Amino acid sequence: MVRAVIADDSAVMRETLGKILEDGGIDVVGRAKDGVEAVEMIADLEPDVATIDIQMPRLTGHEVIERVMAENPTPMLVISSHTTKNADATFEALEAGAVDFMAKPSGDNSVDIWSRQDVIVERVQAVAEADVGTERPERTESRPSPTPTVDPDDEFPNDPTLVIGASTGGPRVVEQVLSDLPERAGLRILVVQHMADHYTKRFASRLDERTEYDIRESSGRERVGPGEGVLAKGGTHLAVTGFTNGQVVVDTDDGPERHNVKPAIDVTMETAAETVTGNLAGVVLTGMGADGAAGLGAIKDAGGKAIVQDEETSRVYGMPKVAAEQVDVDMVLPKGRIAEGITNAFMGWSA
Repeated sequence: MVRAVIADDSAVMRETLGKILEDGGIDVVGRAKDGVEAVEMIADLEPDVATIDIQMPRLTGHEVIERVMAENPTPMLVISSHTTKNADATFEALEAGAVDFMAKPSGDNSVDIWSRQDVIVERVQAVAEADVGTERPERTESRPSPTPTVDPDDEFPNDPTLVIGASTGGPRVVEQVLSDLPERAGLRILVVQHMADHYTKRFASRLDERTEYDIRESSGRERVGPGEGVLAKGGTHLAVTGFTNGQVVVDTDDGPERHNVKPAIDVTMETAAETVTGNLAGVVLTGMGADGAAGLGAIKDAGGKAIVQDEETSRVYGMPKVAAEQVDVDMVLPKGRIAEGITNAFMGWSA
C-alpha cells in the first residue's frame, strides 16, 4: 500500500484530500498544516509520496521541496490552487524537485474536488513510483547503441518532423531534449505533454525561451515550418491534418480521451504517421501508462524512427517501457543523449 503525507494549510483540504486518498486505497500516514511540519513528517514517517501545497506558513511549498530533496529525497506532487493563478510557481516547484503537479479543481471548500477523485488517486500512485534518488551517471551504452554525434558540417535531410511525448516527470526532460537540438536541423516539432490547460501556454513559453526553436501552444489550424514547434494545448488533442511545401499542418481535435488523457500522444503520432511524407521520428519519454506505444508503432510502420527514454533516467518508467516492449524501437537512450539520438536518426542512423 502506498503511504502518503499531505501538506496543506487548509484543514478542509487536508481532510478532503485525505478522505479521497484513503478511499482510493492509499494509507495517509500524516497531515501537515505548515511547511515545517511537512519537512519533519516526511523525515520521520518516510512516506512513499507527499502532496505539497505551494502557499503554506513557516516554509513555502518551494522551500519544503528544496529541503526534502536535499535531506530525504521523496516523490512529491504539488496540489495547489495557487498554481492555477500562477503557472510559474508550478514550474519552479518542478525545478526544485517535485515530480508532478495538478491544480485543485477550485477553491479549498468546493466539493468539485470529488469529481477528480480517480485522477488524484492515480496521479499520487504514479508519483509514488518515481525515482527521485541521487542522480546516477547515465549509461555510456544503450540498446541499440547510436553512432557518435554527427559532424557539424553534415547536411540534414529535407523536411524532418519530430513528435515527442511525455507525462509524469516529463517537463524538465522535454526542456532538456529540445534545448539540445541544433537549430540548423530545421526540425518541425510537435510536443505532447500530459498537462492541464492552466499550464500549457506557460510551458510553451518556457520551451520557446530555453530552446533555439520557435515554440508556441496550439491554437487551432496552423502550419509548422522548419525551426518551429507546437505544444498540444491542455484539454485538446493535437492532430496532424496535412503536409505541404515542407510544412506540417496541425489542428486541435476535441475527440474523446485516449488512455484517460487529453491531449494524448497516440493521437498526434498516429496522425503524423498517416500524413507526413518526409522524414519522421517519434520519441516517448518518462510517464505512467501506455500512451505513445501505439503511436510510436504507427511511426515505425510508416518508415519513421522510434526512440524511447531508458529506465535509469525515467522518473516513471511506464510509457517508455510499454513502447519498448511493443515496438521495434531504434534507440533506448538516457535523457542526456536523446537529442543526439534524434539528430542521428534524421541523419540516417539505423535502417
